[in-house]
Amino acid sequence: MSTLTIRLPEFESSLLEDLVETTGETKTAIIIDGLRFLANSMIENERVTRLSAEEFDAFLDQLETGEQAPAVLAARKRLVHLKPVWEE
Repeated sequence: MSTLTIRLPEFESSLLEDLVETTGETKTAIIIDGLRFLANSMIENERVTRLSAEEFDAFLDQLETGEQAPAVLAARKRLVHLKPVWEE
C-alpha cells in the first residue's frame, strides 16, 4: 500500500471533515471512494473505442462485405416486419 500526502485548500478540507463526521468513514475511505467514482465515470464516458490492428481490419471487412450469416439475415427480416408494442 502506498501513502499519498495532499494539501487541500481550507474549503475542501472543511468538506472532507464534514463528510467524515456525516458518514463516519475515514478520510482515506472517502478519498478512495471519490477516486473510484471519478475513474468509473471517466471510463463510462469515454467515447473512443480502441481496437488492435487485427480487430480494426476485421471491422473494416465487415463494413465492406456486410453480414453474410443466414441466421442473422433471417433475424433482421423478422425484425423489419415486427410491429412495435407501442403501436398495438
